[in-house]
Amino acid sequence: IVGMNASRLYTLLLQQKGFSDVFSVGRVQTPTLALIVKKELEIESFVSEPFWEVEATFKITGKKYKGKWEDKGNSRIMDSALAEKIALFCQGKEATIADIKKEKKEFLPPQLYNLSALQAEANRRYKFSPKKTLDIVQKLYQKGWVSYPRSDSRHITTEEANTLPQILARYEKIKDYEDFFPLPFSSIIQNKRYVDEKKVTDHYAIIPTEQIPDFSKLASEEKKLYDLIAKSVIAAHHKKAIIEYSTIRTLVDERAMFISKGKVIVDQGYRQVISPVEKDKDVNLPLLDKGDKGITEKTEVKESKTQPPKRYTEGQLITLMKTAGKHIDDKELEQVLTQTEGLGTEATRAGIITMLKDRGYIDVKKNRVYATSKAKVLIIAVGKEILASPEMTAKWEQRLKQISKGEASPKQFMDQTSQMVHHLIAATKEVTNEWIFSEEDKQQFIPK
Repeated sequence: IVGMNASRLYTLLLQQKGFSDVFSVGRVQTPTLALIVKKELEIESFVSEPFWEVEATFKITGKKYKGKWEDKGNSRIMDSALAEKIALFCQGKEATIADIKKEKKEFLPPQLYNLSALQAEANRRYKFSPKKTLDIVQKLYQKGWVSYPRSDSRHITTEEANTLPQILARYEKIKDYEDFFPLPFSSIIQNKRYVDEKKVTDHYAIIPTEQIPDFSKLASEEKKLYDLIAKSVIAAHHKKAIIEYSTIRTLVDERAMFISKGKVIVDQGYRQVISPVEKDKDVNLPLLDKGDKGITEKTEVKESKTQPPKRYTEGQLITLMKTAGKHIDDKELEQVLTQTEGLGTEATRAGIITMLKDRGYIDVKKNRVYATSKAKVLIIAVGKEILASPEMTAKWEQRLKQISKGEASPKQFMDQTSQMVHHLIAATKEVTNEWIFSEEDKQQFIPK
């Protein structure tokens, strides 16, 4: 009722404004599109500014390392002359270790995959679109190699956990995995991070089955996804990774403070199975003590520019839909959307993104999501109407949950929906004269 009426309403009213196309509107696709357009407008209105940073190379007790000038936690200097002045002042001056802070951080192995997590990971690592991931994992499922893919749970039951040692024993004989054995933990049955009956919904997490494929015959893309699923189970039987992060504060001539950040991997743990996607920028720092003295060997000024916000990748879009609750101000409704897993379901999210592409609302170039002029035109027209807000979906999910428990009346819900549609039609017709579209969007709109 909402989709059919709203799609016709905006299609006809925008036609009168010269945008002759079909504008589909829906309770999941439109709030998702509104979040994409919001990001696009932030990027368009962003003004880049230059800034400068001062980097120094220190030699203390015969050991060299680099540091960045900082004042009250900020390393950016908005005036090039001031940056040059600081660099010149520090050159050749005495440097003292003012402070060394060390902090050990522990990273637990990741949870097992549900569909959204697998789609996000495959997009991050291999640039697969969410639909492509779903199609490939569906093939793996149909061949009997992995469990049901359209799952929203990241946990398994004791029954599934009992099958894992048998699967792992066979992985130990596979060349790709033999280095990860012997395993620190032979079973995860007692580990609530993975095995929890209460957190298994209609289906448990995506795990390999006891039927192991012949790796030499697997298609390249199938192998990549199977490998992610297999490694998630192997990693669950490994220890946490322990990394020590250090921050050295170096004081030059008792006036200028420089910060150096570094890390030491104490225990790789599960990271020998699953390596991080992003390369860590932290470098290895030499062993030094507070009070050690040396010299500022070299200083240089580096110019940079402030960067606009980054567009979403398709994988981030899946996560964005799943966590749309985080874009809501009302805490209670945020809770509802978090409980109902955001916008759409595990099974429909990839389809919604494909539909937004097919209907000309978004373009995906080099894995980045761009909102088209058609998308901007529609979201400007929808404006503050509840159709563009995750709140509406949250309220509906809340009411549907109450209906399923017998706490609310289905007839009343349908009556209210009908009233909302009548209100939407009347209110939207009233405000069409207030719609303002940019010349650029009018020019770039296809069909013109």
